[in-house]
Amino acid sequence: MSGPGAPSAETFEAQLADAMHGLDGRRVALVVTGSLSAAYLPYWLTYLSGADTHPELRVLLTRTATTMVSPTAVSALLGRPVESDAWPGDEAVDHAPHVELAEWADGFLVHPCTFSYLGRIATGLADTPAQLALQTSSAPKVVCPALPPGTLDAPAYQRHEAALKERTDVVLLPPGRGRSVTTGRQDALPPAQFSLALGVLGQELRGREES
Repeated sequence: MSGPGAPSAETFEAQLADAMHGLDGRRVALVVTGSLSAAYLPYWLTYLSGADTHPELRVLLTRTATTMVSPTAVSALLGRPVESDAWPGDEAVDHAPHVELAEWADGFLVHPCTFSYLGRIATGLADTPAQLALQTSSAPKVVCPALPPGTLDAPAYQRHEAALKERTDVVLLPPGRGRSVTTGRQDALPPAQFSLALGVLGQELRGREES
């Protein structure tokens, strides 16, 4: 990591190691949506594969996410097939994917989460297996919006934000600030750091164990 305000390599290593505390062996469903930030997923998977402790990950890519990151590369780095956040086609299946996912996951991480996907979670829509599992599972969920410039002041976003903050099973991490590839200004709203999001999910899981 580099740039103004970026932590040192040692600090970054310590942050990610702390994030792994409480997640070792836990089953985490990582939902990746179609933001440009999805392109960084291979980096995080590479790092996690070499960590001493790490969660058991299942990665679900939305259709638009596959235009940002290669499913083949993700599968290779993950060590298991990547999953599509879409309903099965005509092929026969012996289970309901949303039910199986909801029962499997100890926690959910949506990173990055586009404005469209955020709206579906906030309003209870369930157009895909992951969206339905996010609505029916009681497991903790950490949602990390990745938004275009100006979104934070949009009435629709503010409604979605308020709705998600009312849910006791959802933690909505605010986006950061970054350079927009479109405007060239520092007005983009990238998702919270992946390591931070993992740490928050670990805290949520530990909190449930202790309560």
